Amino acid sequence: MGYILYRDRTKPSETDQDLWDSPLNSYLREHHMGRAGTICGVSEMIRHVEAIAAMWWQYTSPAQATLGAIRFINGGNIRSSLTPLIDTPELFTAVAVEGLRSWHTLLAADSRRRALYGDDHADLLLPGFNFGEYLFDQEGTRCVFIDGTQRTVPAGTVVAMLDIDRIPIYSPPEHFGLRGYYDTKSRISTTDYFRQAHAVQQGWKKAADAATPQEGPTNS
Repeated sequence: MGYILYRDRTKPSETDQDLWDSPLNSYLREHHMGRAGTICGVSEMIRHVEAIAAMWWQYTSPAQATLGAIRFINGGNIRSSLTPLIDTPELFTAVAVEGLRSWHTLLAADSRRRALYGDDHADLLLPGFNFGEYLFDQEGTRCVFIDGTQRTVPAGTVVAMLDIDRIPIYSPPEHFGLRGYYDTKSRISTTDYFRQAHAVQQGWKKAADAATPQEGPTNS
């Protein structure tokens, strides 16, 4: 299998051997990932995101990322869900992981799948994820940040992106398991797209709220 090698933007004098041995490239190779992403169960996805999400900020192109954002590419005709901009690699990781955990909890509650495939049925579903980047190429873009503030983002700013896709395909419970084009065990859920999107967004909000300082009571 071929591997994409990602260059660490914090090390401009990186040699070919350094590139091969870098933490990100080594991790991807050890886990048989040809790129910064793969198709896997949600629990495994959480482990990968915990391991490399913060690291990814150093490997974006054309420069090191200074902001992050997460996109959940919804199924059906629902628009993709997108976080506000995130300031730090650590919060980027926390928001991503909480969204995935909330999503996994919802998928695991699918009683129709549990009856057929057992208690671990949610991890038989195979969505996908991929790390990428977005470049702001226009000056003076006003954006919402994860703390609720609006700020101007300079041109040339690179945003570390995490895209989550291949969302489990919704099937009404009465139709679940009927022969169709997709593999039922790995691709079909009786959890509808709106609930999946809402669960992920609630996880994002939980992490964001935990990171935002709360105002204490004021003395009158």
